[in-house]
Amino acid sequence: MMPMLSNVRWGRVLLASLVTHVANVVVAVLLIVVYTLLAVGFQSEPSGGINDPLASQVATWPVPILTLFAAAWAARKVKPTTAALHGLLVGFLVTVIFGVLYFGPSNLWALSLFALMIAAGFVGGLIGRTDAA
Repeated sequence: MMPMLSNVRWGRVLLASLVTHVANVVVAVLLIVVYTLLAVGFQSEPSGGINDPLASQVATWPVPILTLFAAAWAARKVKPTTAALHGLLVGFLVTVIFGVLYFGPSNLWALSLFALMIAAGFVGGLIGRTDAA
């Protein structure tokens, strides 16, 4: 296992994980603004839409999709034998950072979100694998 971990490009894994969270913040803000405008309309006080529980779900569910793309990027140009590992590490790191910054898996909904992030990282690693590396 140690020789395989020494072949990991940790810079790409860390960068992909951090970019996933930055992109999630941007996407979440855009989705919440659009959701609030659709739910409340163009009123003077839009706070009713932002407090809606659906807004938090709209803000968190893009993370697995973003993780998939970030893991595919991290797995590009690495050895095909370690591409899936790169994706899995991106998914795991995104999950850990998400748990530290936002919330831990305290219910079935959150646990499924965390499992999806890790699975998306693994699948992204498989998708990003190239035989030319």
